[in-house]
Amino acid sequence: MEMLIKQTSRLFVFTDLDDTLFNSLKKTGSDLSIVSTTDSQGKAQGYSSLQQQKLLNIFEAANGIFIPVTGRRTSSFLNCSLPTIKYTPYAVVSHGAVILDRNRRLLDEWHTFIDGEFNLAVWKSELVRTFNHLHDHFTALDNGVRVRLIVDQGLTAYICVKVSKNDYSKDKAKDVDSFLKSILLDDMLLHSNGRNFAILPPYARKEIAVKYIKNKLKIGEHDTVFSIGDSNSDLPFMRESDFLIAPNGSQILARE
Repeated sequence: MEMLIKQTSRLFVFTDLDDTLFNSLKKTGSDLSIVSTTDSQGKAQGYSSLQQQKLLNIFEAANGIFIPVTGRRTSSFLNCSLPTIKYTPYAVVSHGAVILDRNRRLLDEWHTFIDGEFNLAVWKSELVRTFNHLHDHFTALDNGVRVRLIVDQGLTAYICVKVSKNDYSKDKAKDVDSFLKSILLDDMLLHSNGRNFAILPPYARKEIAVKYIKNKLKIGEHDTVFSIGDSNSDLPFMRESDFLIAPNGSQILARE
């Protein structure tokens, strides 16, 4: 064991947030849950169960270095109150389109990297065009589907499509999913989870951001990397780790 400790250096945990480290109070269903995130008005929105707290405690005790990897944009991410998540060297937000530094500002070198790889100006134009098309389409239908163009840290990140709670049904979600897939450009990706959809440009990929951070931190064969996530869209970045952890009942483990 002594030799193992000498030869290994660091432990990293790349982790999703929603439905992974916290859920709604209804889902946690325990008086041992703690508030983990709030809405823009400061009202409790997400809670960590005893089991979720225990998982964090295990990695904290092992001096794990946490890197959040979330679909949340910066403003929503900053509402997370878990100390483990608030104070991290980097954070991947907006489905991977943005990497934040320790001060929760856009990592300039990341912006330079994705602009060189993908030409952000061209993709901004494509996203705006797609947003306008979807906005006009769903506004005309008046069927409870809301479309937003998400700009984060000055970067046009992705298109958010959401079915309202009152209008949601599995059949409607399938219809929305099918329509969105029919209008996607070849390099776009659709993330679907319940009544929430995100149309992602090629630079909004969690796995690309995780690979970038791994290279920046020089994570190598003597380091150990865990990943935690709940949705199918998390799997690509989770495969960049040595061990994958998924909550019971998550989309990853669901059977059709």
